[in-house]
Order: sequence, then C-alpha cells, then structure tokens
Amino acid sequence: MFQLALRGVRQNRGRYVATVVAIMTGVAFFAAAGFLGDRVTAALEGNVREQYSGVDAVVTVDPEANDDFGSDLKISADVVDQLQALPEVVAVAGHLSGDVSFLGADDEPFANDATGRLWVVDDELNPTDLVEGAPPSAGGEIAVDRGTADDEGLEIGQSATLLTLAGQQSVTIVGITEFGDEDAEDGGGTVSLSADDAFAWLNSGVAEYEDVYLRTDGSQDDLVAAAEPLVPSGFAVQSGDDFIEDQVDAAGSIGTILKQALQVFALIALFVGGFVIVNTFTVIVAQRLRELAVLAAIGATPKQIKNSLRWEGLLIGLIGSILGVVLGFALTFVLIAVLSSFGVALPGSGLKVSPSVVVQGILAGTLITLFSVMRPARKAASTEPIEALRDAAVESKTLTPARMGVTAVAVGGGAALLLAAPSTALIGVGALAFFVGVIIAGPVIAYFASRSFRPVMAPFGLEGRLAADNIGRNPQRTATTSNALLIGVFLVTLVTVSGTSLKDFAVSKIDEISSADFNISSTGGTIDDQLVAELQDVTDVEQVVPFRTESVAEAAEDGLPVTLSTGDLGALELVANLRLNSGGQIDEISQIGDGEVAVVDFGVDIPAIGSTVTYESAQGESIDLTVVGVIKGSLDSITLGNLANEATFDRFVGETAPTQAFIDTADHVQSDVQDEIKSITDLRPDITLTAGNEISQAVGSIFDFLINAVDGLLLMSVIVALIGIVNTMSLSIIERRRELGLLRIAGMVDSRVRRMVRLESIMISTLGTVTGLLAGAFMGLALIWAIDRQSDADIGVNFAPLQLLIVLLAGVVLGYLAALIPAARSTKPEVLEAIQVT
Repeated sequence: MFQLALRGVRQNRGRYVATVVAIMTGVAFFAAAGFLGDRVTAALEGNVREQYSGVDAVVTVDPEANDDFGSDLKISADVVDQLQALPEVVAVAGHLSGDVSFLGADDEPFANDATGRLWVVDDELNPTDLVEGAPPSAGGEIAVDRGTADDEGLEIGQSATLLTLAGQQSVTIVGITEFGDEDAEDGGGTVSLSADDAFAWLNSGVAEYEDVYLRTDGSQDDLVAAAEPLVPSGFAVQSGDDFIEDQVDAAGSIGTILKQALQVFALIALFVGGFVIVNTFTVIVAQRLRELAVLAAIGATPKQIKNSLRWEGLLIGLIGSILGVVLGFALTFVLIAVLSSFGVALPGSGLKVSPSVVVQGILAGTLITLFSVMRPARKAASTEPIEALRDAAVESKTLTPARMGVTAVAVGGGAALLLAAPSTALIGVGALAFFVGVIIAGPVIAYFASRSFRPVMAPFGLEGRLAADNIGRNPQRTATTSNALLIGVFLVTLVTVSGTSLKDFAVSKIDEISSADFNISSTGGTIDDQLVAELQDVTDVEQVVPFRTESVAEAAEDGLPVTLSTGDLGALELVANLRLNSGGQIDEISQIGDGEVAVVDFGVDIPAIGSTVTYESAQGESIDLTVVGVIKGSLDSITLGNLANEATFDRFVGETAPTQAFIDTADHVQSDVQDEIKSITDLRPDITLTAGNEISQAVGSIFDFLINAVDGLLLMSVIVALIGIVNTMSLSIIERRRELGLLRIAGMVDSRVRRMVRLESIMISTLGTVTGLLAGAFMGLALIWAIDRQSDADIGVNFAPLQLLIVLLAGVVLGYLAALIPAARSTKPEVLEAIQVT
C-alpha cells in the first residue's frame, strides 16, 4: 500500500499542487513566526545578560510594589556612600537617566527620543562599550552611541548643543559607544554624561540614583545581607543572579508572546487549509473511484485502500510541511525587511533556527493534512466496486434529516446561550456550539443559497442558471470550499465588530473622566516660573497651574510607593474638576489643613475618614497625616495622587520645585493651541506634553492597531481559502470535463463556459463571505451583550459598516480573481477529448 501511495502521488502530482501550496503557506507563516520570536527572545535575553553581567547585587524599587509611582523613587548619594564603605563591596555604580535631545543649527531639535545616562566608571558594571575616543570625564563632555552618530553625522571632537531639563548645554563629543551587538542601550539613542553633568542636567543638581549596582569578590548572599540594613523604605536588595533572571524573564516574555501570538494565527491558516485538503482529496477520490474499484476487484480490502490514501495524505503533508519550513526561513527575512521599511527594528541580528520550531512546523502541517484525508479515505473505502465502475458519478445526498436536526440544535442552542446564558462558561459553550453549527450547516446553506441565486443569476442567461444549479448539485463540496473562506471572514468580522465596540466604549469612558485640557510633566526637572510664563502668554491659554509631587512610601501598606502632591489647591480643584466623595470632613479640596491629607479613590484599600496614614520619604523621614477626604477617581486625580497643603508638604518633603502642571484653555480651541504649546515644550526634552484627550486617543489608536493587526494576520487564512477555491474549481473542471464538453457540443461557446465557471466561483466566495459576515456580526453582538450582562456595562454595538462593506466587496472580487485560472482551463481540452469517458 505504501508503494501504491507513492505511485498515486507521482501520478496525481498536478492535482496536489494547490494542496501543497496551502500547506506550505500555513507552515511557512508558522515557522516564520517561530524564527522571529526566537530571534527577539535571544537578542533581548542576551542584551540583558550582557548589561548586568558584572552585577552581584542591585538596590532597586521593591519589585513587590508593582506600582508606577515607584518609578519616581530615588536613592540618595549618602546611602550609596554607605554602601561603598561596606567591606563586601568592591565597586558601586549608580544608575541615573533622563530625556535629552540635540538642537540643530536650524534651531530644530533632533534625536528627540535619546536618553541621557550617567557614565559608569567601573568597566565590569558598565553595560556600554567604548568603541572610539574617550569616556566623558570632564564637564561638558559626552559620548554618543554609534547609531545616533551615524544617523545624525556626529563625530568625535564636534561641538553640539544638548537640550536637557536644565536647559541648553554646550557639549563636546569625546567618544562613540555601542551596546553589545546593538548600536545603543536605548531605542532612541544613548548619550553618556559625566557624573557632575548627569546630576545637574538629569536630576536638578541633586545627587540621587534610580538604582544602584554592587560588585563583590565574595558571595552574592553575603553582599545582599550586608546591604539590606542600609536600604531605604520602598527599595529592596536582590542578588545579581536573581535580578538578572527576573530581567531575562521580563525581556524574554516579549519574544515568547510575539511568537505564540503569531503562531496562533498560523494555526488558524493551517486549520482553514484543512478544508482545502478535504476538498482536494474528496475530488481526487471521486476521480479515481474506477481505479480504486479495480483494486477492490482484484482483492484489495477496504482497509488497504483507506491506508493507501492516508499514506498519500501523509506524504503530501510531509512534503508541503518541509517546503513550508524552508519557505518560512525566507519569509522571515521578508517580514524583517517589511517591518524595517515601516521603522520597526527588531532586536538582534540574523536568525536563530530552533529545532523545536522546525519540528513543530513539520508536525503541525503533516498532522492536519493526515486528519483532513481521513474522511475522503473512509468514503473511498466504503464505496462498492460495482458503483465505482459506473460511467457517471452519483452525487451523494448530504441534506439528511439528521444533519438538519443537528444543525438546528447547534446553531439555535449556541445562539440562545450566547444571548441569555448567565455564566461565562456557558457563554463560551454557546460560542463554540454556534461556530461549529455554522460550519455543519454549510451544505444546508449551500443548497438553499443555490435556489436563492437562481433569480439573481437569471439576467446572465443560461450560464448564470447553470452556475447557480452547480452550487446545489454537490452542497457538501460547495460548503467545504466556502467554509474555508467563511472562517477567515467570520474571525475578521468578530474582531472588527467586538473590537470597535469596545474601543468606542473605552474612549468614551476615558473622555468622561478627563478634565484639564493639557498636562505637562518634567522627568527629573522642574516646571519653572519662566516656562509657566511662556505658556501663559500663549493665546487662548487661560490658566497654567503647576504642582509639586513626590513619590513616598505608605508605611501602613508595607512600604509600597504612593504619590503625594501639593500646590494651589483651589486652582487645582477647578482646573482638574476634582470632586470629593460624600462623608468626608471637608467640602472642598482647598479646605485641607495642616497635617491633613485627601486620598484618591482607587477602588481598593481606601483609608477611612479620620484614620491616620504614615508616609516615609526616600531620605527616611516620616510623617503622620489625618485622612479628611476621599477624592473621586479621574485621570487628573490619579495624576495628582493624594493631596496635602503646601505647609505640610514643605515640612515633610522640603521646598521642592513643581514638576507637573495642568493647562486650561478656552473652550473649543484645544487643537488650535496645541502646536504652539508643543513648540515651547519641545525645547525642554524632560517635558512631556499630554493633551486631555490624548489618553483616549492613544487607547483608540491601540485598539485600531490591534484590530488591524489581527485582521491582517487573519488575512493569511483568507489567502489559504482562496487557494482552496482555485484548487476546488480546477479539480471540479477536471471532474466535470465530460459535462462541459457536452455543453460545448450543444452550442455553448467557450466564452460562455468560462463565464459560467467565473459566476460559480463568485457565488461560492459570496456565500462564504456573506455567511461569515452575518455569523461574525451576530457573535460580536452577542459577546458585547454578554459583557453587558456580566458587568452591568453599557457598551454600545458598532458594526463598523464601512469595514464590513470592504470585506464583502473584497470577498466578491477575490472570488472572481480565483476563478480566472479554472475558467481558462475549462475550455482548454478539445471537445472530443473532453467527452471521452475517463
């Protein structure tokens, strides 16, 4: 039987071409996703290990804090001096970074995303390598990364103007650096500074560090134990090995997530390819029934016939999968080039060919092919020899009462659960039942669609009526062909409808809790009086309200960091539209007194009114404050954090300068003044400008990106489905060669025969597209309603009609294109050759 299978593959290789292409397409995408993911993972993990290779211990924000507020905590130089004095410590390196950029000769900033970093003197703790020149040691000296130097034409000895939070600085480039195999440690470029310049330009002249790395010539455990008593609240000490593994896990997870996400879509494409394979083998088996009948007549058992066809499927799957892995290797370079053309540079260089990806790709393609062959092989084995030896094939009856009953139960029951199920588990069962029901209902839909198409096709004459009848002649084959396209369109529609609806809901909710028109914040710098005056002078800017903020540790919460802010409380209350929950000791924010605090309602662990909370600063100072009010949660109140009056803040934190400000503009002019405000803030690289609706716009953009990305990845399954239409129509032409020859003898000219084939393909693609649209839209609607039931949210349904119209038109057009090759083949044989009995 194996020898017979080999002969069968050789003799039918032309018929198997499209099957191999379908397998190759899915496996190539699967393999390319694996290769890309492994490259990103290896590069990120390698960079992390190289960056921290000399670190034996690290003092960093408590990893259990899991709070963005902790990112503002810093370690004072006094603590670092104490750590340096420990006998276990050989070297100490403080980490300090901030935003910088350069000012060009035309007074326009460039390298706007660059990061300024304190140069680490200790070679073993320094993650950056000097490739040319000297390190920055004196004031005004900097080193730039190789990529920035090449892109911007910067050279050693060149003078430049560096934009920092402390203003414009005249600097001289003394060195060029690199980071392992990468140009820079930071995505936007790295500018290395001497210690004095780093403190002055990145941290307002204060000698503080974000993290501290320690090196020892002894045990890491002994080093951790010695350093722990000196660590301030909100920070923790980790051994170098533990810290590196945490960073590797975090970095490697990015590549793993990318790899797994892409491979899910590749598996969907392979699943769709299964329909193509089922159709291909079904048609091929129908064409070879006489051959199989002869084998049965000379003694081949049904089991041997079935195994022979399975061996054929196994061989085709193996060949297609191996070629797919090879194609995937080439496709990876294409994907990298495409991403690079859009400005997306993947970490690392070259490719990491993992044996696991190769094996998984070959197994996935081969097994899906093998399983797809099962049904046609079983049907061939069950066909009686005398029936197979007939000149004409008998169309099988697929619209049995049992099928229609199962279809009704699956579709109806699934829809009912989707619309009314009280639990998430039942909703999931309903979604699965509905989807399976739609697939099972394919022949039923094809049969009734054939009748519906007849009046639509009537204006096209005889070929239109014949094309409509052909759809219903073998509804099982029509359904299998259209279902491949249906799945892709169904998923695209589901993602589009549900994603667009969730996006609209999220954007509207964020807009509801936005108050101030703009927020500016300085990373490591201050909002000084001159900047406030410049912003205040902008036409239609009504008010600029700066405020001071500090990350502190809340002792009652195990030292986890929170934000404490102060400023003109009355002005902040108005510009940020702050509101207090009922039941507090004050009616207005401006009434917060000395020794009192108003906390933000984050929804959990809200201190009770009248209770006392204890805060600790990075310098070890502590203060007890009485809770007098709870501020309702909003974007602006979250930005502010807990509020105290200026006297309390000064006594606890000190007379620091403002680091953030809210900007209020005249009504309906926000977009008009944004460019003028931005032109001012662009000259300060430490300043981040955020529009009041920018977060909602960002959320909307993220949703749009995800929807478009998912739809783009699902396009792979649609491409495989179109290959299936070409394949099935081509094989159908071969199977119906006698019928088409008789039509030509009866007087149908070749152009009308080709037209009939094209119309048939358009109807199949339209059937799959429309069914997928309707089913996907219904499930999207049902899932949104389910979310509303489960969460009491009021999410409106957006069917995204423009996008769905594009999908519908694309399905029809692609169906027409898929028919061009089969239509050309339909009239290629000579008439007498076509009507010969095969």
